[in-house]
Amino acid sequence: MRSTIVSDSTTLIILGKIKRYDLIENVFDKVYIPSEVMREVSQKSDGISNTILAHTLFEIKSITDEVTLKMLDGILDSGESEAIVLAKELQCILLIDEKKGRTIAKTMGLDIIGLLGVLIANVKREAITRTEAIEILDTIKREKFRISKKLEEHFLDVIKQ
Repeated sequence: MRSTIVSDSTTLIILGKIKRYDLIENVFDKVYIPSEVMREVSQKSDGISNTILAHTLFEIKSITDEVTLKMLDGILDSGESEAIVLAKELQCILLIDEKKGRTIAKTMGLDIIGLLGVLIANVKREAITRTEAIEILDTIKREKFRISKKLEEHFLDVIKQ
């Protein structure tokens, strides 16, 4: 079942750097990007924001729930906060990798997925092979995607099944 998600900046930046937005497109029909997340992505001088703006998969969307946003102010960065608020407003899955943001999103009742979850979904859909998933993991680690040893081991166990 394909669906719509809201994305924080980390996965957008990493997949943009390695030119692999197809990994999101293989699993989801639409990715909403909060305005503040897009601002964060645009601050990079690597052309990723232009790629996002030109791609039909992505849509920039503003939040309306300022109360919840203010509640998260100072706890998370503004992009993560907007992503959580927008996912809650739209009742969408949230694509987020930062531990603190994931924890808060879960306590707010949101369904979440991270970059490794996107890779797992691609393997399960047979959009990429297990070998390709491991190669992508190695590539994103070289791009400074931080991952705990425990999470990496879990990922490798899951894709081998």
